[in-house]
Amino acid sequence: MILGLGPWELALLAILFSAIFGLKQLPKAARELGRLHAWSLRLKQKLPWVSRFF
Repeated sequence: MILGLGPWELALLAILFSAIFGLKQLPKAARELGRLHAWSLRLKQKLPWVSRFF
């Protein structure tokens, strides 16, 4: 589960995102989500108390 969402919810969100923004924006959005995830992991390593909020 990612952010409390199951696989069906994530699939529906992906379909909704592609319907709104188009398929050409999916790689860019995935790259940005990857950067955001890496940033949150670095933040949790530097400040362990932050992990209670994410």
